Amino acid sequence: MKASVVISVYNCEDIIDKTIPKILEQDFPIDKFEIIIVNDGSTDSSHDLLKKYNHHKNLKIINHKENRGRCASRNSGIKQAKGNIIIFLDCDIEIDKDFVLFHVSFHENENIIGLLSNVIPNVSKNKTKYNKFLSNKKRGAKLYGDQISLPYKYFIFTATSVKKFALDKTGLLNEELKGYGIDLHYSYRLWKNFPDNLFFESSIKVKQHKLKNFKIALNDFKDYGSNNLPIVLNSFPELHKDFGLSLFQNNTIISKILIKLIFNKFNSLLCDFLIILLPSKLCNHFIKLRLLFELVDGYKQKTFNK
Repeated sequence: MKASVVISVYNCEDIIDKTIPKILEQDFPIDKFEIIIVNDGSTDSSHDLLKKYNHHKNLKIINHKENRGRCASRNSGIKQAKGNIIIFLDCDIEIDKDFVLFHVSFHENENIIGLLSNVIPNVSKNKTKYNKFLSNKKRGAKLYGDQISLPYKYFIFTATSVKKFALDKTGLLNEELKGYGIDLHYSYRLWKNFPDNLFFESSIKVKQHKLKNFKIALNDFKDYGSNNLPIVLNSFPELHKDFGLSLFQNNTIISKILIKLIFNKFNSLLCDFLIILLPSKLCNHFIKLRLLFELVDGYKQKTFNK
């Protein structure tokens, strides 16, 4: 079984020399895996830094002339990939030497179509409350643990492997989606084809270096609500319920009143106050709620301003 590692790179000059060597140092036969780096129109020195790795026999670099987004980067990698398993990485992910070996070994199990690594945020000892929220072991796929199939919304593509035939069946990623939250659309399509075959593996640990602060995260969620979420919900209206957005489907006077009563500036400020006031263990719920408020704010502006 052969693997193709597809790495999306955009303006990663500060981390490339830390993450790329780790991929080249794998304890896995060089003739059994290839590395495809897609430089997505970087405007920093990433393009020049990548050149020094171009001599490796199993490495190929694809350069986009302009920034087209991670969906386009992954599609370029998928089109060039020759492996039975495609492993997706972002440029800020640092892996161990046995990373590829572990993913390939787990895929020997025919029941596994997709496998998500255990992504551990690289945070300092002086963690902010948001960093502690990101590091919470009772969050996302970690809630389900190993050997239990994941719901689509927890199957992200940060450090994830998928069998090639499953990608071929599902098709390419939607390149309309850019910025934060691009995974959901494809994860749902993949899950619809293979609802019992997407898993999380806690033993495959990777380190994520580029972490956003809470303010940037709030902006990302609002942008997601304005831009990517409408594309997802237009494609799959049944997902309104999963996001708690059933009220938006009705578009009645009563639903608009309820939305304003629940999702408003006062409740957002109340969350902000409680996040500051409460200890970390108690404020995780309010951080999650605050992010939801931003997502809904972006979405309702898009929906009600049609």
